[in-house]
Amino acid sequence: MKKVFATGIIYICLFILLIISVYNIGKQLNESVLQSGEVVATTENSTSETKPEVEQKTEQEQKVEKNKIEDTVVVKGDISENVTPFNYKTTADQYLLDLCYAGLCRMKDRKCISKNVSSSYDKKRKVTKYRITLEENEKNVSGEKITADDVLFNYYLRADVGYTADGNIATLPITGLQEYRYGTKNTAAMKRKIARKLKNPDKTTAALIRKNIIKPVLEEEYKWVCSLYGQEMYDYITDKYPRKKDLFVYFFAYGTDYKTKGKNTRQVINDVIKSYGTNYVRLGKVTGENYRKKAENIALYSIQNNNKKFKYRVKNISGIKKINNQTVEITVKGKRKFSFVNRLCNMYIVSIKSWGNYTAFDGVSKFGFRRGRADEILKKKSIEGNETGNYAVQEIKDGVYTLARQDY
Repeated sequence: MKKVFATGIIYICLFILLIISVYNIGKQLNESVLQSGEVVATTENSTSETKPEVEQKTEQEQKVEKNKIEDTVVVKGDISENVTPFNYKTTADQYLLDLCYAGLCRMKDRKCISKNVSSSYDKKRKVTKYRITLEENEKNVSGEKITADDVLFNYYLRADVGYTADGNIATLPITGLQEYRYGTKNTAAMKRKIARKLKNPDKTTAALIRKNIIKPVLEEEYKWVCSLYGQEMYDYITDKYPRKKDLFVYFFAYGTDYKTKGKNTRQVINDVIKSYGTNYVRLGKVTGENYRKKAENIALYSIQNNNKKFKYRVKNISGIKKINNQTVEITVKGKRKFSFVNRLCNMYIVSIKSWGNYTAFDGVSKFGFRRGRADEILKKKSIEGNETGNYAVQEIKDGVYTLARQDY
């Protein structure tokens, strides 16, 4: 019995020694791989790789490689085809833009170009003022300084009725913002005009509603339908409708007796789009979204740009002022917490020289683009040449973005 017990003890000791040896060998191998590997930074939709190399690197070679890894980042994943500082849909889009562009204030994972932000409450006027002071030597990738003029350009661009992209500030309670957007201090009268325009839209307004609400929404919904296939949790519905166009019709042409037989996918999508006409209210009931604000903006755009008699009687936003070349003051209605500045500054800052027209800027009534036509700026697709973040786009190939750290 004792012999068996002693033998057991010996085997246990040998087993423990074996585990320790394997652990040490594995640790050494892992350290060796990390020292000679190449790290590829990616988005959440891709993987990070460590590639071991055969030859032994000198200490100097390893140092050079480490610097290269830090100075170059590769971003790949579900990046939108038309991603810009104004158009972004996916997590990968924002990851890419966070590296390339700065914000005014410190946001999560985004560089900021302000060195100081202060706020004060005016009890008499019942407004809160935010004063934003920029870093004096902040530049974009072309070496141009980012100034208060650039900040004004960014705000006015997003406040324009022609702005239809992400990061719209039109709903923020900035003093004078709605008067500027409507082009008049009589906002009540303009709201009545907008309501009449939506009740009986003319051809131009109807075309804009179809182009900017009905069509893009339904095309995105078709992509959503396609994404359901291959997901086990949706097998109950995709098995019933093995053809994507049929499932699309089931969701978005429900109760219309529309038949897809003999029609290709593009024709089906177009037919469903056509069936809604300008009825954005019905579309909202189907998708669970409210498109009223978008429709009102379209009506306002139509009133201002298709009426030769219309005159802008409000030239600027009273609540956005340039104090000096490095400082901008924003006035907001009501008493606000300091954290409200995050909503005010939640945008990517771009250079007026790269995206706008400096000859059309005076900071009083002209702000770097034709008023009411912010859509002309949004047509630009490139995110190169204007970056104010930590990296600049070096190469775009097959949906993979190679970024290089900026060095001023």
